Amino acid sequence: MSRPPDIKDLFYLERIPSSLTKLLLLVYFPIGCAVLILRLFIGFHTFFIACLLRKSTSARSAVLRVMCAVLGIVVRSDGKRSSQVKMMCANHITTLDHLAVDLVEPCILPSVWDVPALIRWCFGYVDLGARTSRSELIRRARLHVETETLPLLAFPEGASTSGHVGLLKFSPWPCEVSDKVQPVVIQLYRPIFNVSPSVLGSSWIADVLWFLFLPFSVYHLKWLDVLRKEEQESAEDFCNRLESNIAEHMGLKTTNFTHADANEAAKRHLHARTVAAPVKKMIDTRMLDDVAMRIKQSYPSSSLLDIRMELERTRDQQSTVEKIKSGQLQVFPRIMGKVPSDPSQWKRLFTERKWTLIEDNRKRYLTRLNKLIGAGDQ
Repeated sequence: MSRPPDIKDLFYLERIPSSLTKLLLLVYFPIGCAVLILRLFIGFHTFFIACLLRKSTSARSAVLRVMCAVLGIVVRSDGKRSSQVKMMCANHITTLDHLAVDLVEPCILPSVWDVPALIRWCFGYVDLGARTSRSELIRRARLHVETETLPLLAFPEGASTSGHVGLLKFSPWPCEVSDKVQPVVIQLYRPIFNVSPSVLGSSWIADVLWFLFLPFSVYHLKWLDVLRKEEQESAEDFCNRLESNIAEHMGLKTTNFTHADANEAAKRHLHARTVAAPVKKMIDTRMLDDVAMRIKQSYPSSSLLDIRMELERTRDQQSTVEKIKSGQLQVFPRIMGKVPSDPSQWKRLFTERKWTLIEDNRKRYLTRLNKLIGAGDQ
C-alpha cells in the first residue's frame, strides 16, 4: 500500500530538475533572450487586440489563439464543450490556465485581486465579491450564471500544483452556484526543455517570463462529461464527486490538503531557502581553512587533514564538530609513495601534503613553546 502524499509532493520544488536540461538551456540562452524580448513587444500588441475585439466573438478567439502560439503558448483541446452549462471547474497547474481555457472557450474568472477594471475586463476577470465574503461570492456568481452569456471558470483548488501526484481539496463554492458543472482537465508539457511551469513559492511574473523564454509550451485541455447534482445530494458531496472525477481522469490522488496548507508550505519552503545557505554552508576556501584551524584548537587529538577534508565534503561546521564529538569523523585515505599519474589526484596530493605540513609545524611549535614555558618556570 502506497503512503499518502506529503504536501510538498504536490508541487515542483525545482525549476530545472535535470543537468541535461541545464546544459540545453545554456546553449539556448542567447536565442531565448532574443525570443523573450521579441515576445514582450508582441505581447503588448496582443493585449491591445484583446481590448479591441469583443470577448464573445469567435474571431477574437481565433486571432488570440494564433498570437498566443507566436508567444509560445499552444493550446490543444479534446472532448465536447456543453453550451448549456454555465459553470466550469478545472484543476490548476500554472498562472496561465485561465488564458488557455479562454482561448478555446471564452469565459469569466472570479477575481480575487485588486486590479484596475480595464485589466480585469481584458483578461476575463470579474469582481464577484470574493475578497468580501464567501456568501457574497456565491450570491453574485449565481446572478452571473442566470443573467450572463459567458460561463464562469473556477479553480476549486485555490492554488496551482504540479498536476502529477495529487489534487488539493476542492472548495465547494462552485457546486453551490450551479447544479450542473462541466469538469475540465488541464495538462501541460514542454518539448525539449524539461522546465517546471511553476515551483512552490514562485511569483507569477517568473512563471510568465519562462513561458516567453522557452520555444513553446503546449496546453492540453480535456472536456469531461457534465456532472449534475443528484437529489438530496449536498454541495459538499457533489464537490467531492467532481474532485474524484477530475482526479480519476488525470490518474491522481485526492488529498485533504487545502490552499491554506499550500500557502504555508510555500512560506516554509522560501524561508528554508533563505536562511540555510548563509549560516551553515561555507563555500569560500579561505573560510574553510580558518574554520578547520579553529576546530583543531578545540579538538587537538583529531587530524587536521581529516577535519579539513570533512569540511570540504559537508561544508558544514556544526556537522563536523558533531562527528568529532561522537567519534565518527571519517579518516580519509592518504596517498602514499610517489606522485600519482592521474592528474585528478594531484590536487588531492597537494592538499594532503599541505595540511600534513601545517600540522607537523604546529606540533613542533607547541613542543618548543612548552619547553620555553617549562624553562621559565624553573
